[in-house]
Amino acid sequence: MIYFDYRFMEVARPIIEHEQYQQMRKIKHHDESVYDHSVKVAFYAYQIAYKHGLDWKATIRGALLHDFFLYKFKKSLSLRIVPDSIKHAIVHPIIAFNNASKYFNLNEKEENIIKSHMFPFGFPKSKEAWIVSYVDKYIATFEYASNLKKMVHRRRHPV
Repeated sequence: MIYFDYRFMEVARPIIEHEQYQQMRKIKHHDESVYDHSVKVAFYAYQIAYKHGLDWKATIRGALLHDFFLYKFKKSLSLRIVPDSIKHAIVHPIIAFNNASKYFNLNEKEENIIKSHMFPFGFPKSKEAWIVSYVDKYIATFEYASNLKKMVHRRRHPV
């Protein structure tokens, strides 16, 4: 359970309460919704940035918007030259940035956080962008593991 503090909520509230941002609650991502994943990444990245005296406000905003792509990614098993998962890794940060730019005023640091979070497909230019990229991968690893554990459990114990 994550307990948000007043600093985090003051910066996050205008984004997470936005009508378009709320659409992310309906899109599955790893083992939860894109909304849940993004809020979790934002909170943990904020904690690191705040502890180290970095731009925690840009960290929160960039992290909240890093996966603001608003579509369900569907994996395909076809043998293409560029697999769908790699194409998604390259394209979704740009789509997320374009969507975020429509609804929110972003500074350069927030833009780079969004566009570079899929390192090495984008390059983080600030400590805050590196933090978001790292936290995103760290959390995604646990979400994938949780999803895999559920799939194995369902195969062993069919309903």
